[in-house]
Amino acid sequence: MSKSATTLHLMVLTLPYYKEQQVSDKPVLLIDLLNLYCRCFSSIPLTNDDGEHVGGFYGSLNALQSYINKFSPSECIIAWEGAGSSQKRRKKLQDYKSGRKMVGMRRGFETSDETEKEAFARQLGALKEAMEFLPLKQVAVQYLEADDVIAYMCKNTIRDRKKIIVSTDRDYLQLVDENTSVFRPVKTKTNKQGEFIDLEWMHQKENIHPPNYALLKAVVGDKSDNIQGVKGIGEKTARNQIHLLWDNDKSYDAGDFIDWAKGRSEKKYQKYVENEKLIKLNYSVVQLQELEISMTAINAIDNSYKRDTPKFNSYKFRINLLNENVSPSNLDNWVASFSILKN
Repeated sequence: MSKSATTLHLMVLTLPYYKEQQVSDKPVLLIDLLNLYCRCFSSIPLTNDDGEHVGGFYGSLNALQSYINKFSPSECIIAWEGAGSSQKRRKKLQDYKSGRKMVGMRRGFETSDETEKEAFARQLGALKEAMEFLPLKQVAVQYLEADDVIAYMCKNTIRDRKKIIVSTDRDYLQLVDENTSVFRPVKTKTNKQGEFIDLEWMHQKENIHPPNYALLKAVVGDKSDNIQGVKGIGEKTARNQIHLLWDNDKSYDAGDFIDWAKGRSEKKYQKYVENEKLIKLNYSVVQLQELEISMTAINAIDNSYKRDTPKFNSYKFRINLLNENVSPSNLDNWVASFSILKN
């Protein structure tokens, strides 16, 4: 079967049984857990009694229970990177995510028994094992990034549900709509608890229609993913010059933008036209509105979601912590938080 026959553009995909889902007033939490784990690993210099670094493991679980307490979700879905998750985008952009270095400790990572890379892998493995004992769903699909999984679920699987995406990755801002918000657990000058980004925030503070955020990224690039933007155009300049971004009612892709720029007489827009190929290529990599995804991947996501939520095994969860020599003083609070999701 040809590739075109096995790949769908998801904006036109409808799955009837989703319309029959019982809608809850409580939100669904969609968590990009690898994103959060990396931040915890790099910022929490915690060791156990054996001198092993456990900041990533401990910090991720502590953060997870805090989000459950904060948002009281109806259910929690963990999205992971699938095997070969970057391959699809690297076929388009060879240097995509290249040059990324191991997430290093910011404060005194020292151990005599294992390297930083080994500590990263050990804790991530322990975290994934701990997830097996918690009452939440997990989704990991070969060749898909967590962004793809979450975008697909927002646009299809649970499109009519209230959703909160938890990640520091700003790429998710393009998914914000009347039912979808993003919580970025990063400290800012105005909010020490993180940013809660909804449709009003996007229009008033970001001054951008959410789907058009992908267009902004296509123009200015993204250093974290090694995506080179138009030389000499920063985010401030792009926001000032590209009036399409401000439209609160319409979405524009790279082709729309280039056509618009070609119709402008001002010299400053010529630079965008000259970089048409770059902008269109970048847009195809960063946009999450019209995913190209195989039926195999669709079925994998659907089946993962349709499975019954595992029951909370508090005993094995506690044993998992003991195996990592982690005994948080607030363990009972952790158990109480995860118990909220049991039903």
